[in-house]
Amino acid sequence: MKADFPQPSCRLAHRVSYGETDAMGVVYYANYLHLFERGRSELIRSLGFSYATVEERGIFLPVREAACRYLASARYDEIIHIRTGLAGQSRASLSFVYEITNADQSTVLTRGSTQHAVVNAQGKPVRVPDWLSALFG
Repeated sequence: MKADFPQPSCRLAHRVSYGETDAMGVVYYANYLHLFERGRSELIRSLGFSYATVEERGIFLPVREAACRYLASARYDEIIHIRTGLAGQSRASLSFVYEITNADQSTVLTRGSTQHAVVNAQGKPVRVPDWLSALFG
């Protein structure tokens, strides 16, 4: 695993459900984006907020771009770990990186990233608020 993973970061254990897999019993490729979302939500939660709180404060983070590199398969009923870190922030966007590993975290299964616009309730781009920037340190 990469020693220089961006900070802040968190790790979330997840058991692969049957509904997340395809006919071969491996995680369906599009479901990795959902796993990234779970990791991102957990990162925000680990820093003392929930995504619901962010929205209650009038800030929304729609995905502008997503990338995923599949290296090995995750299978039904396996425990995997979703590691999420803040890769950067600009005036009106946030970028996250993800690394999904097997149960003992010895094998990287997937790496990915997402970039999010920071918008208000009307969908208009806004600056990253000071409180959100401070949350990520």
